[in-house]
Amino acid sequence: MFFYTKRKAHLFLVCLGFAALNCGVADAEPSSADIVLQKIAALEARVATLEVENRAYKRQLENARTPAKLVMEKPSKKHNPVPDAMASAMPYKTIKADGPISAGWSGAYWGASAGGGATRSDVISAERNTQAFSGNPFPFTISGLETVGTSSANNGGGLIDLYAGWNVQVSKVVLGAQLEATASELNFSSTGSKAYTYFSAAGPTGQTAFADFRPQVAARWMTSALLRAGVLLDDQTMIYGIGGWTGAQFEARNVTDNPFYQPVESFWANGWTAGGGIERKLDSNWSVRAEYRYTDFGAFRTNDHFSFTGGPPPSTQTSDRQTQYSQSMHAGRVGFAYAFNPLQ
Repeated sequence: MFFYTKRKAHLFLVCLGFAALNCGVADAEPSSADIVLQKIAALEARVATLEVENRAYKRQLENARTPAKLVMEKPSKKHNPVPDAMASAMPYKTIKADGPISAGWSGAYWGASAGGGATRSDVISAERNTQAFSGNPFPFTISGLETVGTSSANNGGGLIDLYAGWNVQVSKVVLGAQLEATASELNFSSTGSKAYTYFSAAGPTGQTAFADFRPQVAARWMTSALLRAGVLLDDQTMIYGIGGWTGAQFEARNVTDNPFYQPVESFWANGWTAGGGIERKLDSNWSVRAEYRYTDFGAFRTNDHFSFTGGPPPSTQTSDRQTQYSQSMHAGRVGFAYAFNPLQ
């Protein structure tokens, strides 16, 4: 359009020039003016032709633009599932590339761990053995001895745990509770000495003796009820403290040296436990942990009484014993946990 407008301007200037020339030579050469007028008429006819062609070109241009405009408008008005699916997949791929997805720490979990412990055992045992002879003269009617044995030692052993619990995450803090069952082979045996004092119906005879005292004690089973409180170092890593109650089943042998009375005692002792650990998520469900705990089972006392009748001569033998066990241990564990449907 600009091209034809410029051409019109040039044509107008040419016409003015011819008009001025015509005015200057009108009187002198009338035939030249006629020629100029003819040429102007021819130019005007050419301009009119060009204007018709210009309008036709504009119509063709508008007709060509209309389909292109419709093509450009269709994707915005009609749903295209392929680009949307690609767009929905792009954030997921980006997150995967940046690192593991954190699912939070709230929810139920179960797990297993294994480790070892360093044990400490202290045993004190007092025993009185009496043998009464009904047919013997005094002071031979009664003979007996009293013993006091003490022992202590450090040992160790291994353990395997199964546990289940529940966590609640509040910002960067994780609180939880855990129940635990443990199969163990922990040695709480100790060594020491035993003092003997002999007596009769008349009282102490003045005879004494000393011997080794080697009670054999082991822990086979344990159970714990625990609380945990942790702080997140990042979305996948938590350091925590743990504490609560632990009970253990102990077996004791060789506590007495009475040849007629060698019981295998089984008893439960319980006490407090406390420690700490670190747990690291591997993905939204699995995690690994390492933990240390100290457990004090307290002082547990057992009382035993035994008697039987024999002869000849007819006699009755009795044995009374009181024993105090003080057990504790340091334990380290490494384990894993699986979180069930963790809450976001």
